[in-house]
Amino acid sequence: MSERSLSDWLSDAGDTLDDRGLEYGDPRHNLLRIYKIARQLGVQLRDPSDLALVFIATKLSRMVESPEREDSYRDLIGYSAILAFTRFQTPEDWDAVELDSEL
Repeated sequence: MSERSLSDWLSDAGDTLDDRGLEYGDPRHNLLRIYKIARQLGVQLRDPSDLALVFIATKLSRMVESPEREDSYRDLIGYSAILAFTRFQTPEDWDAVELDSEL
């Protein structure tokens, strides 16, 4: 792996999140769509932030098999930011987006 500064990793992770936002829309809306799909499939989640934990677990599992993939580390930083974003929102913030209006 290349030697990069912490700020480089953080900047790259931010760029990736921005790119995903352009491609998939507002991260909160995307996460809520996934949450709704999971609920419809019968997956029991406490709240949408649990999905970020699932994303982190998936990435960690992949990193065990392929530890040299730099994009996995960037993704892990991004998923951690999504977890923080979702965990530090108030319930009213989540309620502001209607879960049943999409899909």
